[in-house]
Amino acid sequence: MPAPRILVVEDDRDVARLIAAQLRGDGFEVVVNSSGGGVVEQAAGLEPQLVILDLMLPLAHGFEILTELRQEPRFSQLPVLILTALGAESDRVRGLDLGADDYIPKPFSPLELSARVRARLRAAPAAPSALLVSGGLALDLKARTARCEDRVLELSDTEFRILAFLMRSPGQAFTRREIVAAVWSPQHFITDRAVDVYILRLRAKIETDPEQPQRLISVRRVGYRFDGPAE
Repeated sequence: MPAPRILVVEDDRDVARLIAAQLRGDGFEVVVNSSGGGVVEQAAGLEPQLVILDLMLPLAHGFEILTELRQEPRFSQLPVLILTALGAESDRVRGLDLGADDYIPKPFSPLELSARVRARLRAAPAAPSALLVSGGLALDLKARTARCEDRVLELSDTEFRILAFLMRSPGQAFTRREIVAAVWSPQHFITDRAVDVYILRLRAKIETDPEQPQRLISVRRVGYRFDGPAE
């Protein structure tokens, strides 16, 4: 069984390292977002089981991020733990009213934080289906396997994440920047051209004719969308 994935949104590098070390030591997979930018898109690509969210962040306030998460149906039940130096009663009340599952003031105990993470994961509702099926493609999000018709696909982790992100919203066009935000962490500098290269690689693996794609469609002046071919 894969380790539960935790998305940590924390701009203080020392604090982020402390959290990551504790949670990884307890068997969790940890991804850190150090800016607060693109959290919703990143969560869509990562499918975390829980988010640890600071409030005072360089690119967005934690309350704004929490609100955006709760406005997305797929994240309405995603456990979110606020971890912040803002300890006033009004801040705690606002965070919980906006949909946070827990509010932990700094300084904090890493052991207690890990215990609260475990408690929230035990209480979390059952995860949605881990299988994406459309247009002759089948992606198992837990096993990280992919099939096209009767063929097993050999996909890199990045290729898998891109395809899963697009397949979750068939017919919806995404810009290259939106794809980058969903698939890569903010610590990586990824150019638009790199996205194009990955799309070309995916087309070579999933399209009958990569020159005339029926699944991964280019949208002029926007980016790409996934279309399941008509049966």
